[in-house]
Amino acid sequence: MRDVIYTFNGKDITMNMCIQIRAVIKVIQERLQITFQDALVLFYRSETYKVLRNTDNVLWAESAEYIADRYFEERQTKS
Repeated sequence: MRDVIYTFNGKDITMNMCIQIRAVIKVIQERLQITFQDALVLFYRSETYKVLRNTDNVLWAESAEYIADRYFEERQTKS
């Protein structure tokens, strides 16, 4: 039995979130030319990831490229 980690309107969206997170990390990896693991660490430490985890804001329903763009905007404002 799998664990429900993410829900939206009472429905399990854990698989959707895992697929989305993986896709976002892949975009970050490709743009920065770094390993998947390095991109994973960068994304998991970001404010964008924290926002994504709050499923009520529906960011998870956006494209991976859109979420990655938000991540890169965040990085730019921190520089």
